[in-house]
Amino acid sequence: MAENLPEVLADLELFRGVPASYLSALADLMEMQSVGAGFNLGVQGEVGSRFWILLEGEVEVIVTTAESATRLAVACRGAILGELAVLRSVPRNATLRTLCDCKVVSGGAEALDFLLGVRSVRERIQEVAARRLAQDCKPIPVELKDGSFVLLRPLLPTDRTALVEAVRKLSAESLRRRFFSSAQPSQKLIDYLVDIDYVEHFAWVAIDAKDGSGLATARYVRTDNPLTAEVAFATTDDNQGRGIATVLLGAIGVAAKQAGVELLVAHVLDDNAAMRAVFAKASGVTTRDEPGVLAVRLEPDKASELLAPPTREAVGAAVRDIVTAASVALIERA
Repeated sequence: MAENLPEVLADLELFRGVPASYLSALADLMEMQSVGAGFNLGVQGEVGSRFWILLEGEVEVIVTTAESATRLAVACRGAILGELAVLRSVPRNATLRTLCDCKVVSGGAEALDFLLGVRSVRERIQEVAARRLAQDCKPIPVELKDGSFVLLRPLLPTDRTALVEAVRKLSAESLRRRFFSSAQPSQKLIDYLVDIDYVEHFAWVAIDAKDGSGLATARYVRTDNPLTAEVAFATTDDNQGRGIATVLLGAIGVAAKQAGVELLVAHVLDDNAAMRAVFAKASGVTTRDEPGVLAVRLEPDKASELLAPPTREAVGAAVRDIVTAASVALIERA
């Protein structure tokens, strides 16, 4: 069975374009096995010494608390599983259980080190790791100027339906200010807003602490210059003027700084006084970009200072693993 493993790996998207010689050497460090339904590949809380690549079948990812067990996801062919525990040398935060007869290939720390030796593979795993860390991030409570509370957390793929609904409810004026057009955004644009990697493209969502409804989002997207990122905001009509955008700009500043971004750039309509005022709080420098549009440049450090020190520290702790820990670990192993 082992002699066929390089060919099996070559058929997976994860190893697209990887030389056969590399896959042959990797196969020597890994083991292929078949398991039945209901088998636990990894168990929540155990020290992670192995990871798996799913070749056939489906595996559910389950998180268990004292109150309940929640299925976070179902992994299919080509998924890499359990690598975070090996990568970060921490206990597993979920149980991996097969839903049917499955075929997997597994390896330990040596295999993971070797796996990360090819840049394209390392980048794909980095993206997967960042998304999983974002999913694990606990919401951060932040008090607004009116005494109410919102919760900040990374925007997740599971927010797609709520985001679409929120965008559909925006007034024509809010759409114009956010998208520079009063027309509803296309499905392709919605996909872009939700399908983020948390390294090159990071987004926060502010949700109501009482009912969990979405109130606003903010994001940065790294440009061709890795030290520069563009920022954008969207707040539902009923929640504008509450100071949510100021909080989100502070949180974006923290995330961008930890990701190594040195300059944030926002494009804002000339008549959008509210957002211009928010950027001014962070010492944004405004220049004319094109007729009716201004470019505002600001430093992540200045933006992060919009948050009170305890909140800034909490946001930094929450985002650190997502934008830096996985990538630093990957770089160190490269």
